[in-house]
Amino acid sequence: MQKLNTKILVAAIVFLLCSLNVTGQEPVDSANYSKYTESDFVVISDPVELEKVFPLDSLSVSTYHSPAKAAIMSAVMPGLGQIYNRKYWKLPIVYAAVGTSIWVFITWQNEFNRYRRAYIDFNDRDPYTNYFDTLGFPSYYSSEMKSQYITKRKDILRGWRDWSIVAVVAAYALNIIDANVDAHLMDFNLDDNISFNIRPCFLENSFNSKKIGLSLQVIF
Repeated sequence: MQKLNTKILVAAIVFLLCSLNVTGQEPVDSANYSKYTESDFVVISDPVELEKVFPLDSLSVSTYHSPAKAAIMSAVMPGLGQIYNRKYWKLPIVYAAVGTSIWVFITWQNEFNRYRRAYIDFNDRDPYTNYFDTLGFPSYYSSEMKSQYITKRKDILRGWRDWSIVAVVAAYALNIIDANVDAHLMDFNLDDNISFNIRPCFLENSFNSKKIGLSLQVIF
């Protein structure tokens, strides 16, 4: 136990001496900092002083425009991807396409529900369920003519309702695709170094005769 206490005491003394040596020593290159004054340093947390040294206008900042983010935003809410792409003029087109298709679907769905209910009421042979009379049939229509009309009209409205669902899905999908494609084109470089030219030229063959042709020139 005495040996253990001695080792602990020696270790504590060595640690104390090392600490005093570290805190008391001077930086090796402290002489190099003596030539600077306080005004030569810029506090990074001060944006005003930082902009004086590094003007933002002189920096070429390139930000990544995410096509996936634009597509997800348009999937969550139609038009959000167009806002992210800063294509605000497309918002009326997007909302008109999606809103009109939804309105058409609701209209045909309501009409289909009316004739489906009339079809059920007409064929249940219950005298108290006469909803089909609200459709306004002419007085000369027989029961057979009413049944044929209701059945045919119900089938037609079902088809229109199904096509309106396709229109809603198509408008919603086009909204997502448009946002994704626009985001891809945001970083597409199209400058004067990219060109496609077709020019007339003279072609020479082995018989020293010349022919007129066209030359295709692509510069990128």
